[in-house]
Amino acid sequence: MATFGSDPGTPRPPPPAGRRRNTMGPWVREADDEEEDPEGGGRLRRVAGKRGVLVRQQRSLESTLVGELARGAIVELATDAVEGAARVRISAPLEGWVTARLLEPLSSPEEPIIAPLSPPTEVDGPELDDGRVTDTYIKQSLEHLKQQKLLKRDVVVSILTQAKDLLEKEATVVDLETPTDAPHVTVCGDVHGQFYDLLTIFEANGLPSQTNPYIFNGDFVDRGSFSFEVAITLLACKVQHPNCVHLNRGNHETRTMARFYGFDGEVRHKYDDDVLEMFHACFVRLPLCCVLHKRCLVVHGGLPSEDQSTLKDIRKIERRCEPPELGLFCDVLWSDPQPFPGRQPSRRGVGLSFGPDVTKRFLERSDLALVVRSHEVRDRGYEVEHGGLLITVFSAPNYCDAVGNQGAFVHLSQDLVPRFATFNAAPHPPIRPMAYSTFAALGFA
Repeated sequence: MATFGSDPGTPRPPPPAGRRRNTMGPWVREADDEEEDPEGGGRLRRVAGKRGVLVRQQRSLESTLVGELARGAIVELATDAVEGAARVRISAPLEGWVTARLLEPLSSPEEPIIAPLSPPTEVDGPELDDGRVTDTYIKQSLEHLKQQKLLKRDVVVSILTQAKDLLEKEATVVDLETPTDAPHVTVCGDVHGQFYDLLTIFEANGLPSQTNPYIFNGDFVDRGSFSFEVAITLLACKVQHPNCVHLNRGNHETRTMARFYGFDGEVRHKYDDDVLEMFHACFVRLPLCCVLHKRCLVVHGGLPSEDQSTLKDIRKIERRCEPPELGLFCDVLWSDPQPFPGRQPSRRGVGLSFGPDVTKRFLERSDLALVVRSHEVRDRGYEVEHGGLLITVFSAPNYCDAVGNQGAFVHLSQDLVPRFATFNAAPHPPIRPMAYSTFAALGFA
């Protein structure tokens, strides 16, 4: 049952004065043993990951992401990295990014790439109406997918082709007004492959239509093991209502993240590489943000790392590619708010953390009044932050079947006064999160 309210929430307190921020956070723990680096790089400390360690090939910002180790995996770190003396070489985000060197390879060619699950059987499913996505198709496909049945491949290909053509024509920043016959726009945060919770949103709030427009604010895929169902449903809704369904890109609508966190493995499992490539062709064409009523920025991650960057600069980003690890493109996908002023390196190792003063300056310089973003779990599914200038909304309840949070979405009308709806996790078939990820194949997920 959805519940409505407008409690702004309580901001997190800043860290005590004088305490040095622990760059490694709670995500890695230092083991007792030390040894000499056989390659002559000084003393090494073995570090065991508590929540997973993403490992890079080199100790630099230009290094290549090569994989993630799960709980208890052992990596080697240079002593200064463990102590936090060189921030540019340290990454410790929610997933546990650490600049490190593997003791053993992640996998061998003989190991499976995906979890040993049997793919659903393709059966007679809903058809498009002469190539068109209709209300009838949407309702039939939701019921079909709910029963864990695959859509016909030619239907999937048609939807992806039409979606790619539509997204190609959209701007990097989409300017929106609420349709005259719609009371508000609904903004949803991360869904992360939790298809049965997406169904809850539609049941509580209605399907997208001319009178019920939606913005889905990125991270449709990965982690949850029904990412195909979420992505194809949202793209089908976009094809049906191109002016009333708006899809922003999140940091997981990228090849690197989708490769490790399950989406790639899931689509290969259920279809094939060609269908996967068509999804990625859509993802690189997704807009980066929306501006609602000329006053509200809806963006997946956060704000720029430099004060001189404004909304005008975001509009100029060439989005039809994979995002870099530094710069404005990276910032809008990866950055997070913090309760205290200024900017700090992000605990994620990518993007940055920005304070209420940064938000205030950005809004003033860009002639905006509000930022709505997603990208982070919130206990109630949402939080009003930075003195009411920034809202976080997250729509994946009981994230990864483990966190116990609620999900939420927010209604925004012309006056931009937010009205929140919260909901609890829906039951789903017994397929665990990350079942198709790289780590599941290694027995870590």
